[in-house]
Amino acid sequence: MFDAQLNWQTLDKPQPQLSYYYQTPAGILAIQLQGELVSTVQWIINPPLDAKYSGLPTALEQQINNYWLTGKMTIRTGLLKQGTEFQRNVWCALYQIPPGMTKTYGELAKELNTGPRALANACRKNPFPLLIPCHRILAKTGLGGYAGASSGKLINIKAALLKHEKIDTHAV
Repeated sequence: MFDAQLNWQTLDKPQPQLSYYYQTPAGILAIQLQGELVSTVQWIINPPLDAKYSGLPTALEQQINNYWLTGKMTIRTGLLKQGTEFQRNVWCALYQIPPGMTKTYGELAKELNTGPRALANACRKNPFPLLIPCHRILAKTGLGGYAGASSGKLINIKAALLKHEKIDTHAV
């Protein structure tokens, strides 16, 4: 349904996995690449003591830096195709929510003709937070969860991302 919006790719043969730690204004990202494809992005709450903060491949670093300058994320780097077709459809729908806008789990679930819990589970499985903005999905009565958490540092990161995009989190 939405797959054309994201640059999903598969590997022709096994590639070495490279790991990067990248400091952002909201927190530390761990980014894994297989070959030239991004395979996962994770917020790191407690980075290992020996974590080395190294430069990302230039194109990916430019894309992430552009987000912090403009609030917009344009993914030109290939993403390792993963998840079910349903999950990829949800992730592509998330990607289409513009910066500064949010939807509730219920609103997006209705658009995708599914239930809010199924949608929330697909959001939780998003292997590319920040690149695919699951932080723009809110509960009816508040922020909702983020990356599988309902409180703590990950929720603080969600609030920081929404604040960066100029969304008033006190109104939700």
